[in-house]
Amino acid sequence: MPVDKLSDQHFDVVVAGAGLVGLSCALALSRQGMTVALVESRPRPQTKSGDEAWDARIYAISPANATWLAAMGVWQRLSRQRVCPIAQMQIFGDAASHLQFDATEANVDHLGFIVESGRLEAALWEALTDSTVELIDGVTPVTARFGADQAELQLAGQRKLGAALLVAADGASSWLRREAGIAVQTHDYRQMGVVANFETALAHHEVAFQWFSAEGVLAWLPLPGNRISMVWSADEALAMELLALDAQSLSERVALQGGMKLGKLKLLTAAQAFPLRQQRADALVRPGLALVGDAAHTVHPLAGQGVNLGFRDVKTLAEILSARHHPQSFGDLMLLRRYERARKADMMAMQSVTKGLSELFSHSQPLVRHVRNWGLNLTNQHAQIKKFLMQQAIR
Repeated sequence: MPVDKLSDQHFDVVVAGAGLVGLSCALALSRQGMTVALVESRPRPQTKSGDEAWDARIYAISPANATWLAAMGVWQRLSRQRVCPIAQMQIFGDAASHLQFDATEANVDHLGFIVESGRLEAALWEALTDSTVELIDGVTPVTARFGADQAELQLAGQRKLGAALLVAADGASSWLRREAGIAVQTHDYRQMGVVANFETALAHHEVAFQWFSAEGVLAWLPLPGNRISMVWSADEALAMELLALDAQSLSERVALQGGMKLGKLKLLTAAQAFPLRQQRADALVRPGLALVGDAAHTVHPLAGQGVNLGFRDVKTLAEILSARHHPQSFGDLMLLRRYERARKADMMAMQSVTKGLSELFSHSQPLVRHVRNWGLNLTNQHAQIKKFLMQQAIR
């Protein structure tokens, strides 16, 4: 197919958005031999060096996704001193109920890996520099045109990019999704995720902890050394209260909420907070367009699966596109619907589970409390159920 004369350049795929998912998408598609451009309105961040402070925003990366990132030359760029494996996870209800997952029970070395957002992003940028991806940063898209034969992205300054396929990886407020007229369904939890890092008096032994209570969901995720990253999903009023505490008071509050499992805590990074909303796009595809990551879906952080879902989007899209020998057909709706069908079940299952758990543990009725805590203990006693749940989490 001849290149559209109105476009300055033509690519097989143009990816919009250079977050973790967008970076991985551009890299994965280029590794399949496709010509790829990555468009980001912000200038590329400067690579940090030295032993700077720990990033308050962290991610739990599944073993399968860590392997995938390694195959693209990303994972090995991370410093081993800044990545912590998860050997075990302990989950507590609000009435002495308990559920424990061990890597050995799932016949894997680790349940996942805790990595700082900034470190993983820097590793992806480094890998991208060594790839054939054309980076177009510091430029804002102004219009988009979608079509099965060709899509087009016009940038500020009159530059136009033609592509067989546009990929929206530009976040929960996706501009490209809006341009395509795709609506979203949103559930506001009226909660905030409060994040901070702490030094611990006791060793965590690569154990992740999570508590469900009337005060929300508290997670302690292991970092290298005697350090943890906290994510406290709390009602807005409690979140604001936590943010207003001084360092010592916040450390004491978080330690007590976790039953002093790791002894006294010392705040390492100032607490930050972000609103919690679940969002699902009405469609993941249009002719010449595919949505990935937060542009397609957001979930409650209690399962730590948000970025893992996004990476699985990218893997699926890359597999489907690479099976086609003619890049001109990448924008074909029938082809893209294969991607949509493949991803919807995973996306909806994760959203249902996280929303259901959040609502279940926000109930104060005695009968509901009894049933949910009974359920945790019952699950803990059934090896096959636990193994199934772990297999889902490590994908």
